[in-house]
Amino acid sequence: MIARSIDQSILLQVEIKDMLKKMEQSDQILAYYALVEYRFDMMMNQTTDKEAGDKMLKNVDPVVRSSMDNLLHYFYYFISGQHEFMQDHYRSAIKLFRKAERLLEYVNDDAEEAEFHYYMGSALQRINQYVFASSYLEDAIVTYKRLQYTEKVIFCYNIMAGLFSETENYAKANEILQENLIQAQNYPLAEIIVLRMLGINEYRYKNYTAAKQYYKEVLEKVGSDSHPLATKTKYNLAQTLFKLSETTDATTLLEEGLTEAKHLDLVEFISNCYILKGLYVDNDIDLIDQSLQTLKKHNLYFEAEEIADELAVYFEEQNRLDLSIKYLREAYSSKKNLLKLGVD
Repeated sequence: MIARSIDQSILLQVEIKDMLKKMEQSDQILAYYALVEYRFDMMMNQTTDKEAGDKMLKNVDPVVRSSMDNLLHYFYYFISGQHEFMQDHYRSAIKLFRKAERLLEYVNDDAEEAEFHYYMGSALQRINQYVFASSYLEDAIVTYKRLQYTEKVIFCYNIMAGLFSETENYAKANEILQENLIQAQNYPLAEIIVLRMLGINEYRYKNYTAAKQYYKEVLEKVGSDSHPLATKTKYNLAQTLFKLSETTDATTLLEEGLTEAKHLDLVEFISNCYILKGLYVDNDIDLIDQSLQTLKKHNLYFEAEEIADELAVYFEEQNRLDLSIKYLREAYSSKKNLLKLGVD
């Protein structure tokens, strides 16, 4: 699974299920299997079923608590952290990853350790802990390269590019992403993720035409399949089309993205879509404010800060200075809360 050898993972899953039917009942082995199977589902679907995940973790919790097996404890905390990460609960994820980190010495597997570093770096990036994030990601890259896990190296560099993009070093981010795009040619999912990040980087650089092309390419490659990346990209493309005054197409994409985000329970993107709707379609400040508060309620302070800052610029250009100042204050408030989060 760490190497993303999907065909081999599927075969092993079938083989293990067959073995479980024949083996003597063991709560500890079943707990291991439940955790690993959930990890398999996350890899295959690139998302999680919150209700199913919560139920599984609740069921294995008593077994883990009564066990002296440090490796089982590690997997419990790490996979619980992955579950929280996939739900956009980054602070909760980091707390669980830190518990797992204390047990890493019992893992004794380079690939597993690299996977931990990758997820910890990814979570830290989402709360703007850039120095710590890059340190974990660099450790993951060294090991993934040595193991020749090319796709995982691409994923790491994609997040590293995000660090540069978020700190307004757009040229460096683009340089990393263009190299990544070459490496990703034989990895469809990685290629889609890199293309979307290229679009995000161009959008932040205010090169909306280039961003539009990257987002459209993502949607073409995903096709008609339901996929969280397609949903997120529809929001990104709608946002870009509004900037380009292509309002009709933007509104259609926004409604599609919002419907899909609700179906997938993507809190961040539901809120983001409502903010666009309130800004460009309904002219509804209350809807914008409610959605910003939803982001903050879920500790998505970076997202709230970025959007509030953009709202401030938008209303300044509209010469609605009272609203511009209001959202500048929102951005500042979100930044302060983001810095308070840390990794306690």
